Amino acid sequence: MYAPDSQVDRNSLRQGDILTPVPFPVIDAETVVLGKIDGQTRIEIPHPKIVALPREHRGQNDCVTMQIKARLAPCAVISHCCELELRNGKCLLPTISVARIVAVKESIGKDREKASSLKANKDPRIHGDPGYLDYFYLEPTASIGGVECVVDFAQIAPVPGTEYQNLLQRKVLQLVDRERVKFKIKLAAFLGRLTNEEVAAGLENPWLTQ
Repeated sequence: MYAPDSQVDRNSLRQGDILTPVPFPVIDAETVVLGKIDGQTRIEIPHPKIVALPREHRGQNDCVTMQIKARLAPCAVISHCCELELRNGKCLLPTISVARIVAVKESIGKDREKASSLKANKDPRIHGDPGYLDYFYLEPTASIGGVECVVDFAQIAPVPGTEYQNLLQRKVLQLVDRERVKFKIKLAAFLGRLTNEEVAAGLENPWLTQ
C-alpha cells in the first residue's frame, strides 16, 4: 500500500500523502470572535462595545481572530496532484485540502463481513456493491499509530497554501501509484456521485441536450 521510504518524494506533496497531525477546527455555536474595546465610543460598563480584531492573509485584511475548538489528527492530502505542483517554487493554491485519518470504528472492526468490505477498498463504480464510499482503508503502520485506520472523506479541513513546506515536513507516507488511483476514484465517488433522483431524471450526462 505504501511506497518504500527510498521511493518517497520528499520534495513535493501528492494526493493521498499521509501527514502527521494538523489542527482540525470544530466550528460550532460556541465559536468566539476575539476583539478589542472600541476606543471610538464611550466605554460602557459593565459590557463595553467590542470590535473584531482584523487579520491580514494573502494581502487581504478580511480575516478575524477566532477562538474555536480544534483537534490534532493525522490526515491525507486530497487536493489534486496537478494543483499541488509548485510554480517557481511556490504553491499557487489558496488552500490545500486534507481529510482526517481516524481509527476504524469498533462496530466495523468486530464484524467480519464489514471489516472485509472496508479493507478491500472496493471500486465504487461497481453497482450493487460499492463498499464504503466515505472511507479509504489504511493498513496499520507505526507512522499513524500502528492501528487500522481510514481516511474519512467527510472530515475535510483547508490548510493555507503558504503552509506547503510545513505540510511537506509532516509527510510520513506516500501511497504506491495503484493505491493512489484507488484513493482518487473513491474520493471522487464520495464527493461527486449522483443521487437516485438525479439518475432517475436521466442526468448522468447533463451536457447532453434533450
